Amino acid sequence: MIKKTLLLIMLCICLVLAGCTPSGETLTSKGIADKVQKAADFAELTDVTVNYLEKYLMIDAADLASWVMRRDATRATPEMILVLEVKAEADQAEIKQAVADYNEEQLFQYRDYQPAQVFKLEDAKVMEQGAFIVLIVSPNAAKTNAALGSGWK
Repeated sequence: MIKKTLLLIMLCICLVLAGCTPSGETLTSKGIADKVQKAADFAELTDVTVNYLEKYLMIDAADLASWVMRRDATRATPEMILVLEVKAEADQAEIKQAVADYNEEQLFQYRDYQPAQVFKLEDAKVMEQGAFIVLIVSPNAAKTNAALGSGWK
């Protein structure tokens, strides 16, 4: 009888703990962008249109399940948050390369335009996790990378 009671108590404890444990966080483009933006003191960022994405990054929005791109509208800084969720049938490697090329182009432009801002672009990395690709150009790469959490490569 004592064994059954102890077993029942242990089962109840396990159920309570399982119910209190936070479930896995569901990633969304907007959720990732919001989390990163809160982590560092970005310049005032504004959302860009799909036309910008297609013209300057040469990425077809039809290849994306969702996306967010925010950048300093004044262009006084290269600060930006770019989060792309790539559709399964799209070429993720090609899209990741387009993002890397865009960052290199920004680096080239800012070397002449705002040399004091170049470190932000040099610290930025194109990373991915599952279907998501991100490029974060921030005033503090360590803070924004910590906000992204583990699992990004």
